[in-house]
Amino acid sequence: MEAGTKETLTIDDLAATSGTTTRRIRSLQTLGLLPHPTLRGRTGHYDSAHRDRLLAILHLQEQGFSLESLGLLFDALDAGRSLASVLGLAEPRLSDGGADNETDSAELYGFAELQPASSGPRRGSPLLSVVPTTLWDESEAS
Repeated sequence: MEAGTKETLTIDDLAATSGTTTRRIRSLQTLGLLPHPTLRGRTGHYDSAHRDRLLAILHLQEQGFSLESLGLLFDALDAGRSLASVLGLAEPRLSDGGADNETDSAELYGFAELQPASSGPRRGSPLLSVVPTTLWDESEAS
């Protein structure tokens, strides 16, 4: 699907294009991490927003995020909250005072690749960036 098109995917197509299973997609929907599709008759239709969110979820799971932490983070993202607000920290200060800085907060937090290509810089609501809940240190493994 190209940006700006109204093309839709079935669950089988979505699973194939994202490299996962239909069972996993349905599980993510049940957990509230992925929105349900638009129904036309008995067929669910997924759009690019579904695909982008699914790919972000799969990418973050590969990085070590639990489903519970992803739920918390995506709920905050949907509410327009920043990572700093989720963590209970002050918003990061930009080096030049921040008022006139053109740097997108997605780039600031290092997650610009998760932004939809057509969205451009966000103004007023920083991208919720994420931090893995656990880190694995192979040197401590037995």
